[in-house]
Amino acid sequence: MQNLTNKNCTVVLPTYFPGDEIFDNIKSIPKNIKILVVDNSFDDRLLHKISKFSNCAYFNIGDVGLGKTFNFALEKIETDYMLLTQPDVVLRENCLSNLILGMQKYPTAGMVVPIVYDLGNYSQYDFYDLKYSKKNKKFNQDKLKNKINIEPAGDFCVDAVNATTMLIRTEVMKKIGGWDSKIYVYLEDIDICLRLHLNNYSVIKIKNAVVDHKGWSSHFSEIKDTMNVTRIWHFAWSSMYFNFKFCNKLIALSFLFKMILKSSVKLLFSLITANKEKYKVNRTRLSACQSIIFKKGSYFRIKHKVD
Repeated sequence: MQNLTNKNCTVVLPTYFPGDEIFDNIKSIPKNIKILVVDNSFDDRLLHKISKFSNCAYFNIGDVGLGKTFNFALEKIETDYMLLTQPDVVLRENCLSNLILGMQKYPTAGMVVPIVYDLGNYSQYDFYDLKYSKKNKKFNQDKLKNKINIEPAGDFCVDAVNATTMLIRTEVMKKIGGWDSKIYVYLEDIDICLRLHLNNYSVIKIKNAVVDHKGWSSHFSEIKDTMNVTRIWHFAWSSMYFNFKFCNKLIALSFLFKMILKSSVKLLFSLITANKEKYKVNRTRLSACQSIIFKKGSYFRIKHKVD
C-alpha cells in the first residue's frame, strides 16, 4: 500500500459543544492527516484548544446540522477519501490505514467502515439490515434491526451503519449529490447508505479496522437536558421525513398518523397523571409532526446554556 498521506484522505470532525473526549479522537488520527473541525456551536474555548494541533483546520458555520456540515466539508476536500468520525470516538492503531486498504481492495465500495466497540463491548448498533424494496418503496420490516450480536470473522457487506466512523470515496459522494441538507440530525447516515446502494455502491465493514465509541459523550454534560429535547424532536422529524422520502405515500402517512395518535394519547395521560417530563416529550414529538404536516423543515433549535 502507498504511504498514508494527506493526499489520500481528509478527516471531517463535526462538533457541537464537544467535551474533552474530542482531543482523544484527534490524537488517534495520524498527525500528517488533515482534520477539518466543523463546529456548529459557538465555543471560543474549542477554537483555542484546537489551534494547538497543527493538522486541524477549524470552521464555525453556525447551528446548521449534520447534512449541511458534511456538505460544507465535502466542498473543501480534494483528497480521494474523506473520513467522517465523531468527537467521542477513538481510532485504534492502523484503523485508517486498514480502511484505505479495504477501499482499494473493494472497488465497488462507496463506503467502508470499521468495527465499533461501545465501552469495550462489540456494539449492538454496529450495522443495520434495511430490507428495502425499491420496486414497492417500502422497508420489509417495522424497525431497523441489526444482525446477531456476534463479532465478525472477516469483512462483510451491510445495508447501513451509524455515522460513528466511515471512510467514503469523495468522488462517489459528489456523484450522488452529497448529504441531504434538509436533515439536521438523525438518519442522515442511514439515508446516505441507502442512496449509495440505490446507485449500485456497496457499504463494507472492515474486520481489522476498529474504533472505540464512548457513546452519548460527544457534548458538554451541562447541556444534557436540553440536548435530550433536541434529540426527541429531530429523531421524530427525521423518522417521518425519511419515510416520506423513501416509502410510498400510504406507508408514510400511516407512520405519521400513528405517531400523532400515540403521542396524543400519551400527552393526555401525562396531563392526567401530572407527569411533566412525559408531557414535554410527547408535546415535542407532536411539534415535529406539525412541522412535517406544514412543511416547515427541521427548524427546531434550543439555545443551550453553557458556563
